[in-house]
Amino acid sequence: MALAVSAPWAALAQMAAPAPRAASVSPAGAVGADAFAKCEHAVRQALLPAAKTTTELRFSAAPSVQQSLSNDNQIVLRGEGQWRDAAATRKFTYSCNLDRQSGESVGVVIRQAAAQPTAPAKAQTIQEPDLSQLSPSACESSAAAALKQRWPRVSKISFDSATRSLTQQSSSRAELHGQGHAQSAPESQVLTHFGFACTIDPRDGRVVGMRLSG
Repeated sequence: MALAVSAPWAALAQMAAPAPRAASVSPAGAVGADAFAKCEHAVRQALLPAAKTTTELRFSAAPSVQQSLSNDNQIVLRGEGQWRDAAATRKFTYSCNLDRQSGESVGVVIRQAAAQPTAPAKAQTIQEPDLSQLSPSACESSAAAALKQRWPRVSKISFDSATRSLTQQSSSRAELHGQGHAQSAPESQVLTHFGFACTIDPRDGRVVGMRLSG
């Protein structure tokens, strides 16, 4: 079963634990302990909604670099771990996409094994999201354009990168969700909260749709 932040997959959420400092990712591709910590923190955020009663979450080892999925702009890490609640222990694997310049996580995909396996079902191939094609800035630019259509005099648009979450429905359709704030007009004294869902073709990163909420 694959999880990636929103139903039916788990969504990214705030964790009580403090966020690690900026990750250390060099242009040459070396990845430091801070980058691993940044990735694991993003995984904890992603698992929180599904693991509300978690009593223990641990990672099996430091994530490994996926050279075939990484590029000059982003690096993909992959690892595994498990979390335990009152009923069962649940194992999972994950992949985490880090921006090389900022060291920030821009996408997390989690695959979680069922706690209690049921009767064998027909095998289904799950497309591995191509996170190297993901462009949060393109989605946020599309969201800003949609806000200007809603509020022609909108100003001070800001996006919260910590709220980004990615889900993939098929090999040709994925959605990047996020949140932000904006002033509906320059004279407004109130920052309005909004959410957005950006539909992407994961094969080339092209934005094909945008929905606003809030």
